[in-house]
Amino acid sequence: MSGRNTPVTPRFFVDENTLPLGKALAAVRGDVVFPGHRHTCIRRGDLDDAWLPIVGEAALLLITRDRRIRYRLIEKRLLRDYSVKGLFLTQAGHMNMWEILKMVMRNWEQIDALAGVPGPWAKSLTRVGINDLKLPD
Repeated sequence: MSGRNTPVTPRFFVDENTLPLGKALAAVRGDVVFPGHRHTCIRRGDLDDAWLPIVGEAALLLITRDRRIRYRLIEKRLLRDYSVKGLFLTQAGHMNMWEILKMVMRNWEQIDALAGVPGPWAKSLTRVGINDLKLPD
């Protein structure tokens, strides 16, 4: 973990739709950012098409509950064009933040390893683990 004066090198970006998760992870890890975090230019309220290129160019692993990103025409193109690595919390809509945090932490070693895998790719995280998702054409 980085000290207060150590430069932060983000590896993970947690989407605003799961902001409490992003804040919890950032509180204990120096490599997690979220919209409004002091180590990212992405602000709260920024639209997906504004921040997806930033996440992709920085080779951050995106953690989000927004499954629709993979299907909206512009976002789908940005996922591919900017080689975004996306981890979609596909069951999270039926879970509270505590359950989501527990699910993420149970799988953190795999998630951490995925941060080094070049994109574009999409995976789902559910209570049973991580699985590949197809990026629609």
